[in-house]
Amino acid sequence: MQKTSNQPYEPESVGSIMTTNIPTCRPNDTFGQILHFLSTKSWDSIRNVYVTDSGGKLLGFIDMAMVIQSDPKKTAGTLMQRAKIFLRPDGDQEKAVFIAVKDDLVGIPVVDEDGKFLGAVTAHTIIDVMHQEHIEDALLTAGIRGEGSHIMKLASERTSLIVKSRAPWLIIGLVVGLGLGLISSWFKESLQKTVAIAYFIPVVAYIADSVGTQSEAIAVRALATLKLNYWKYLFKELLVGLTLGLLMGAMGGLGAILISKSIEIGLVVGLALFVASTIASVLASLLPIVFKLVGKDPALGSGPVATALQDVISVVIYFLLAITIIR
Repeated sequence: MQKTSNQPYEPESVGSIMTTNIPTCRPNDTFGQILHFLSTKSWDSIRNVYVTDSGGKLLGFIDMAMVIQSDPKKTAGTLMQRAKIFLRPDGDQEKAVFIAVKDDLVGIPVVDEDGKFLGAVTAHTIIDVMHQEHIEDALLTAGIRGEGSHIMKLASERTSLIVKSRAPWLIIGLVVGLGLGLISSWFKESLQKTVAIAYFIPVVAYIADSVGTQSEAIAVRALATLKLNYWKYLFKELLVGLTLGLLMGAMGGLGAILISKSIEIGLVVGLALFVASTIASVLASLLPIVFKLVGKDPALGSGPVATALQDVISVVIYFLLAITIIR
């Protein structure tokens, strides 16, 4: 029986979150010997005892619930389950969460390229990582990143650090907002002729943002916990966007007719909601996928980035439809 040694790994890698304070045994060790060994010290987890050969290579694991109920004279090899699922220490910690959730595991062994047992990611660690990733994704989605993008720092650090963490995307949002004002000025003739067009700009932009925000939230978590076929996922989001667009467009168009007393304006609002909702659904799902493919956190591609693009696209679509339809 042995205990593995620790070594430094990259932050947020599997190696950085695995524990080496895990009991191991040989196939010929009896259950009585294993139970005695477990009682000699405090372990980070004893739910699984990992079985290795004389060279330290992982062979399998034993569920301790089975050991307690078995004959003390039986050997580890008799009840050992083969290790079919394992991790590499340089893998991303989110992969550990994905595998644990997908296969309902209470612990995942970590091995090197030669199959030598290095440690394990325990159930407690998996829960901690899930919580950490959830907080990180929420902050990134809100446009908060950098050295200060830690919930405790954001609540207690000095003002300058908090401002530094929150200001960049707000500045980008301000630039986008001014850009929307510029875009609106290009269509001032249409606005002067039909003032009612301006009534519904916030509606179209808000619905596009809302549809996009929903799609972003689902896409970011799906990328973190599921193995997706990107094309199938985007096609599904296209269908969702089309359906939501039809619903929002029909209801919004009817409402616009009742408010403006104009069928043309109702048609503009309805079509703009349909097109903007469809594009927002696909765009908000596409951006996190693109960020993941280039090695960035998917959450970074949502929130402020997607919102800025959705605002610009939805307003441009609205005005283009207005100058095309309204006479």
